[in-house]
Amino acid sequence: MHQLVLDRGLLLTDMEIMFKGKTLKLRRVLIDTGSASTLISADVAATIGIVGEDKDPVYRICGIGGYELVYSKQVDSIKIGDKIIYNLPIEVGAMDYGFDLDGILGMNGLKQFKAMIDIENLSLKYKF
Repeated sequence: MHQLVLDRGLLLTDMEIMFKGKTLKLRRVLIDTGSASTLISADVAATIGIVGEDKDPVYRICGIGGYELVYSKQVDSIKIGDKIIYNLPIEVGAMDYGFDLDGILGMNGLKQFKAMIDIENLSLKYKF
């Protein structure tokens, strides 16, 4: 079980991303069941060498706030609490949504974590 935070109506967690031997700690990650993919801020990602390259696929993603172009990368692992998943493709973009967020944990990550969101207790549980 991992404790979540409710801040201004947003369900948040923290997580660690491992990429090419470097670890990035994200403090404000939105739990978003309405997002198909997991997304992190390009500014934050660049601090551990996650940068766009010519070979990276580029996508246009759409949401309530509009759309943005993102590129896709596969990270070595993502850790939330004591649970780790490996080789998750993520999107990297500007994330200029008017909220203080480092990333979004979307359905691809939630599904791979086998996550169960307990709203009453503000926790993330995992099916093993």
